[in-house]
Amino acid sequence: MAGGGRQDPDGPQRRPTLESSDALTARAPSRPRHMNHRALVISYSVIEDDPRVSRQIGWLIGDGWTVDTLGIGERSPQEVANHFALAEQKPWLMTKWGTLLVHSLVPRRRRFRRLITDRVPPELLHRIRAGSYDLVVFNEFEFTPWVDDPRDFTTAARAARIHLDMHEYHRPDIRRLTLGGRLTAHHYRWVRRQIGNPAFTSRSVVNAQIGALYAQELDIPAPVPIRNVPPYVNQTPSETNPDQVRLLYHGMAAWERGFREILEALRELPERFTMTFMLMPNAIVDALRELIAAHPARDRIHIVPPAPMRDVAERINGYDLEIIYFPPVNPNLLYALPNKLFESIQGRLGIVLGESPAMAEIVREHGNGVVVPGFGGADLARTLERLTNEDVVRMKAASDAASQKLNAEEEGRVFLELLDTPTQDRS
Repeated sequence: MAGGGRQDPDGPQRRPTLESSDALTARAPSRPRHMNHRALVISYSVIEDDPRVSRQIGWLIGDGWTVDTLGIGERSPQEVANHFALAEQKPWLMTKWGTLLVHSLVPRRRRFRRLITDRVPPELLHRIRAGSYDLVVFNEFEFTPWVDDPRDFTTAARAARIHLDMHEYHRPDIRRLTLGGRLTAHHYRWVRRQIGNPAFTSRSVVNAQIGALYAQELDIPAPVPIRNVPPYVNQTPSETNPDQVRLLYHGMAAWERGFREILEALRELPERFTMTFMLMPNAIVDALRELIAAHPARDRIHIVPPAPMRDVAERINGYDLEIIYFPPVNPNLLYALPNKLFESIQGRLGIVLGESPAMAEIVREHGNGVVVPGFGGADLARTLERLTNEDVVRMKAASDAASQKLNAEEEGRVFLELLDTPTQDRS
C-alpha cells in the first residue's frame, strides 16, 4: 500500500543490488553500526504479514540493533528478540453503549489509554518507562498520542530517538456513514493530528507527494520518502508467447483498484489476452467471481490464491504484464507507489498503469511499461491491444534491468541514515 524530504526522491539517482530474497535479511550497511543498541518497532498490524514493517526490522537487525516488536497477534518475525502482543480490547468497549460512553464522556487522553495503551503488556510498559530503548519506531498513526503520555514515555523513554513512519495518507475527513463512525470521528481526528507531535524526532512516508500533503497540512518538516521496495530476487523474465499475453493483478481486492475497468477492457480485447486476479481473500472476491461468471470472456479470466509475502516475485514470474489501474478517487490512489509495482519489477513483468504520477515517473524512467492515457476500460483495452509480442519482451527485459536498482537495499540505507541524522523537531 503503500511511504516523505530528499530532493527528487524517485529520480534516477537510485542504485545498487541486493543478494538476498528475504526481506528480513535486507542488510543495508556494509557492517553493523549499532551493536548493543535496542529498538522497539510498534505497529497496529500483524507484523509478520506487513511487508513494510518487516523490512524495517530487517534493516535494523542488519545494522546491529536488537529489536523488540509490539503488534497484533502472537506471530512475529523469528529474528526479533521479543515480540509483545497487543491484548484484545475489553468486550464492553466494542458494544454500542460502550462506544457511546467512551467517545462521549471520557476525556480523550484517558479514552486513548482505555482503547490502546491499557492493552500493552506490563513487561513492555516497564521497559519503555525505564528507558530501555535507544530507538522507538511508530508505524502509522494509531499509537501516536502514546508518545505524550508521561506515565509511559518518561524522561528516560523520551531520551530515545522516536521515529514515525506514516506509510500512506490518512485523510482528516474520512468517516463511516454510521452512528459509530460519527461518534468516533472526533477521536480519529485528534489521534491523526498527533502525527505533528514534536516528540517525533523524524518521520517517513511512502513517497514525496504524500509527504508534501502532511507537511503542508500539519506544518511539519517534509517526511522522508522510504519506498515500498522488496529485496532483489535473482531470476530472469519468463518466456513470452506471441499468441498469448498473460495479464495479472495481484494484491488486495478493492473495487477502487480498477477491477470494473479491467473487466470492461476484457470485453474488447482479443482472445490472446488472459487475465488472472491473485487476490487476498475478502468479501469483494466473491462479488468479483459473480461478475466474472457472467462475463463474455469468463474462460480467460481467473482468480487464484495469494502468494506468501516473501514468495510473490517468484510466484508472479510466469505472467507477462501487471495491470495497476488505479482511478485517482482519493489522494492515496492518486499518488500511489505500492508494493505491487516493485514486486512486479522483481517478478520481471511489464507494467501497464494509468496516469498515476509517482508510478508513471518510474515506468517512463526505466521503460518497463506503458502509461494508459485515461482511466476508462476502453482506454485500457486500446493500449493493450496495440502491444506486440516484441513490446512485451522489451518491457519485461527493462524490468529485469530495473530490478538491479529498485530493490530494498538502498531504501534500507535511506531509512538507517535518517535515523542517524540530527532530529527534525523536538519538544
